[in-house]
Formats: sequence, C-alpha cells, structure tokens
Amino acid sequence: MTVTLTYGRLGYGPSPWQRVDLYGPAEPEHVSREATGARDQPDGSAVPVVLVHGGFWRHDRTAQDLEPLACALVGRGHRVAVLEYRPTWNGGAWPGAADDCRAALRALEQHDARWAGATLVGHSAGGHLLLAAVAGTARAATAVLLAPVTDLAEAARLAVGGGAVEEFLAAHLAAGGTYEQATPEPDPADLRSLTVVAAEHDQAIPARLTEHQLARWSERGLAVTSVTAAAARHMHLVNPERPACRTVVLPLLAGHAANAEE
Repeated sequence: MTVTLTYGRLGYGPSPWQRVDLYGPAEPEHVSREATGARDQPDGSAVPVVLVHGGFWRHDRTAQDLEPLACALVGRGHRVAVLEYRPTWNGGAWPGAADDCRAALRALEQHDARWAGATLVGHSAGGHLLLAAVAGTARAATAVLLAPVTDLAEAARLAVGGGAVEEFLAAHLAAGGTYEQATPEPDPADLRSLTVVAAEHDQAIPARLTEHQLARWSERGLAVTSVTAAAARHMHLVNPERPACRTVVLPLLAGHAANAEE
C-alpha cells in the first residue's frame, strides 16, 4: 500500500532552529505540502510519535536526518513530530537545547492536545534532551531512548563524543555548575515506562555508559526495559533501511502505541 504524506512545520521560538517538523498520512485528494500543522492533517490510526535527534548537541545530525524514520512511522499509521533545537554553537549550550525541547513539547500540545499522549523517542544526545524536558513534569510519559547519552558526568569520564559533553556544558561549568546538575533525573511520575534500545556494535556510545545509566534509572524506581539490537551500529537504530530499525525499533514503537491505547 502506498502512503501519501502531508507535511507541516510548527515554530516555537524566534530562532530558525526552533521548529517542529510534522508528518502525517493523508488520502491523495487531501495532500498538501503547504500544510501548516497537525490540524491540517488527517489523523493516523496509531498513537503519535515525537522524535528528538542526536548529534552530541552540536548538530552532527539534524531533524532532517530523521525524515526517513518519520516517513516509515507514517507508513504504519502514526502522526510524527520531529523536534529541532538550537545547537551548542548557536544558543543551545546547556540549558538552551533542553529548554527548546521543553518549549517544543508545550507548543505541540497547545497546538493539538492529542500530542500530549505521544510516545517520546530520543536518539543519542536527543535522549538527554528528552529526559530533561520531561523531568519534574509528572506527565507519566511513555519514552523510548535509542542509544542514549544522558549521564553527563559518566559520559565525560568515558570521553563520549570526543569532548562534546565539555563543549555543551562549558559556560555552565565555568559558572560553577556541575555535570550532575545537567543530568536529568526523571521520577516514576514523569515516566510511565522507559525502554532503552542499545546497538550491539555501537561505535559512539560505549556499553559501560548504557549499563551505568540503566542502573541509575532502576535505582530511581523507573520501570525500565532494556533491548539490544543485534549486529547494529549507532545510526542503524534510526535508519529504516537497516534491520535493527525494521525489526527492533519500528515494531517496538508499534507495541508501545498499542499499550497506550489499552
């Protein structure tokens, strides 16, 4: 079956980076590439999905890199929002990008209340920003983190991202802040469920960091499920052409959507 897409864009701040790219399914006669937002798009049959890209906060990756994944999800009936945020070098240094993600989620929900029940998906550093956006909100969100880097003290100790953590936190640390203050600590009230997907052969996120983060979340009483995608590398998790995404990530998100509807 061929799925026709509608596209939209929602701004949430003055910077060109502060936008949300919207994707949804539509019947051919309703297709419009000039759509301005989710209300112009027919509903998908599944729970909406919000995606937050990684790139170590400096935009080694951008929202556009997640378009293939967004389109694959639309093909399965989801409405999808891909959050863009300011990079470290253009206003996104801590806490800028985290504030952006929080504002983007708020703008989505104000635009259409159905986004409040979306499954939240963060890849790599996007997982950090996603947790920072929901920590302390008591929103009982469903979150899926793909190869996340969230504990910034441990990530810096392991030299994850080749100095990306120190770059992201430079002004914060210079002002006397700590790595721990920039590490989100969500409570069970913030997350109804948390699923973490690791790539078996991840060249960017070491297994030691993943294990450390899983242990910390379990200690906080979060309901955590851990999945490993066999023979996968870091970007395979968000590439629907790769088996790790087709056979692990996409079915996993469909399962979360089904659970949310029960």
